[in-house]
Amino acid sequence: MKEELEICVRAKESFDEVYKKMLDLGFHVQEDFILKDIYMIPNDISISLENENLIFSNYILIRETVGKRKVLALKQKKINEKGEIINQKSIKCPIIDIDKTYEFIKAFGYKKIFEITDHNILMSNGKNEIYIQDVKGVGTYIEMEQNNLLLKNNNGNNIEEMKNTLNSYNLNIDDNDYFVRKAADVLKSIL
Repeated sequence: MKEELEICVRAKESFDEVYKKMLDLGFHVQEDFILKDIYMIPNDISISLENENLIFSNYILIRETVGKRKVLALKQKKINEKGEIINQKSIKCPIIDIDKTYEFIKAFGYKKIFEITDHNILMSNGKNEIYIQDVKGVGTYIEMEQNNLLLKNNNGNNIEEMKNTLNSYNLNIDDNDYFVRKAADVLKSIL
């Protein structure tokens, strides 16, 4: 499993406002895509806010990057008592058919908790890559991964360096939480 560091914050502005601000800062679009995710957990875990950390510490994701690729991903996250993600790992496998994969995972004793659709734009200024995400029904998020997708450098060697890098752009963000879990926000919105 590959270990990954990332931070994610809520934007205090609309998706379009964040996009325009990043263009003004010298960023350009590297990728523009729609993600459709199906979140699945074992049947014996009850879907409730009390189980939020349990639900999002070990789950299966069936992901379609519309028009590009489909993957099955096992996500594992260590979440501390403050709700911060202190470690996360994932393993991904390409798939061909979303519906057949969904039925296959159900047969292993998993259930769908919800689906998320979001518009993502990967922005770059040649030094850093930042995702802006418009998550249907919940809002705009800004995400930074430690390892850049297309650039050779990284966005910081640890979480603090990544926070400092993101903060250097003075985006209008909620800096009270750098470990926002979009899926947890969706869960709260449906319960």
